[in-house]
Amino acid sequence: MKNLKPLLFVFTVIGLMVALFTEIDLFTIAGGISTAFALPVCPTGCTSDLPPTENDECNPETHGAQIGKLYFTNIGNPLIDWTSAVEWNSRLSDNGILPNDIRTLHVVGSKPVPASDEKEISLGRKVTGKKTHIVNYKVDETNDTNHEFLRKNECGGNYLFWYETVEGLLFGGNEGIEASMLMDMDIPEALTDLITFQGKLEWKAKFTEERIASPI
Repeated sequence: MKNLKPLLFVFTVIGLMVALFTEIDLFTIAGGISTAFALPVCPTGCTSDLPPTENDECNPETHGAQIGKLYFTNIGNPLIDWTSAVEWNSRLSDNGILPNDIRTLHVVGSKPVPASDEKEISLGRKVTGKKTHIVNYKVDETNDTNHEFLRKNECGGNYLFWYETVEGLLFGGNEGIEASMLMDMDIPEALTDLITFQGKLEWKAKFTEERIASPI
């Protein structure tokens, strides 16, 4: 067994180096407890790399719209394995005092097409940078606690967040999405309407967020 220890060390170092340079989640190598989500690799030079597609004329897969839940935590507190219900349940707390607690807001939300950053350069070529992504949301549970959540966020600031559709698609990956948050209160004139807190989360990224079926 003693002779095997140097070999095990070498293989571990090689594994960590592969993970670092291919952007594979280190937790996959360390213990197999997390799914690897590598960023898309863009073609270099003038080559193209057409990805596969999938269609089903008889049983197409579709997904309903509307964001129904937002999950927030402080910067610097990503998830280890966002596919794990155990980890989510250990972190979810609307009134906890730990810096890595994850708060939940029930919302009516949407994510429109992000604003692209496409520029035309010499020879008619086009280059693309990071897109501006926005999640707009409305909170109709306007209790005292959520009112103070609104007031606190009028200070400005950034958070990590994940968003989930009404049908249960979760977006954000292990790392979450770092975004700025703005919130305001809307009191309509009509007696039949409700007071709402309306907010916007904004960030820049080249790629659309990873998604999974929500484990929560």
